[in-house]
Amino acid sequence: MTGETILVVEDEGLIALHLTELLEKAGFVVKEPAYSGEMVLRDLGKSPLPDLILMDIALAGKLDGIETARQIRQQFPALPLIFVTAYSPERTLERLQDLEPDGIIVKPFEDTDLLSLMKKALRR
Repeated sequence: MTGETILVVEDEGLIALHLTELLEKAGFVVKEPAYSGEMVLRDLGKSPLPDLILMDIALAGKLDGIETARQIRQQFPALPLIFVTAYSPERTLERLQDLEPDGIIVKPFEDTDLLSLMKKALRR
């Protein structure tokens, strides 16, 4: 499995850079990372859809990752989406479940765990 296009939505520059490098090394094509929900929603309508989105919960801008994902799901229900987050309080996890994400991984994580979760989501 190589060549799938991934969109990283992360407002922390170093984390976005790490994810981009990891994914490119694994053979994925990584779109320019987005740092806000508004940026993602604007850009998804203008360019070819990615094969999968990695979404942080805390983003720059007015929309958090959960609300951004909710809007993405309304427009593109089949687009695989994995949350990559430092948040794990139960209330946050409850908000995620109704979106039926293709995965949730909590930072810090092992790179191999993220890649494994992505492979599963892309096979669905």
